[in-house]
Amino acid sequence: MKINLLKLNEESSIVGFLKDYEIGFLLIPVKVTIKQNLPRIEVGSVNLPEVHKGDTIEVPRWVAEIMVHMGFAEIQEESAELELFKALSREKMQDSSQISTLKSDFYHRMRLQIKSMRSMMERDESLRESYEKFSSSAYDLIALRMNKLLYLVGSSSLSPDLEKKITQEEKVLFEIIRSIIEDWKKAILEVE
Repeated sequence: MKINLLKLNEESSIVGFLKDYEIGFLLIPVKVTIKQNLPRIEVGSVNLPEVHKGDTIEVPRWVAEIMVHMGFAEIQEESAELELFKALSREKMQDSSQISTLKSDFYHRMRLQIKSMRSMMERDESLRESYEKFSSSAYDLIALRMNKLLYLVGSSSLSPDLEKKITQEEKVLFEIIRSIIEDWKKAILEVE
């Protein structure tokens, strides 16, 4: 019974953190290139000037995602697919005790891409293969990094070098696992 409560508390804390972190991610400004002329737009606290095809403006990511979905703009950053495949290749080349660097927004962008691809696939079945390839690669990368993090948690604390290489989500996972291992060691060795 106690184990289930511990599990529930750990899950709640990490899920809550990830949701909060994702909200912050959606508020970060990104550059978009406008695909067609748009009039001045005012919705709540968002005020966009009149823009013309080819203009580049900076808007919060959540606004950019809506503009992209509606076909009004294109986000100016490396595609999530290319970034995932590069990250997976880098991770496979690293030794099991080493982890490659991911951008801080990597998992958020990956989640948005999976969500977008799933939505498009539901409307167009011909996109299933690319969705499954992307999803499979995402699971492979997560499995590789999780195994490496587990190895690193058991062998050291979070060094400044490692902290630079992992995302905020991975830092939380690392610290939760490290804390659980430390508690387990103390319980086994009866050290308080």
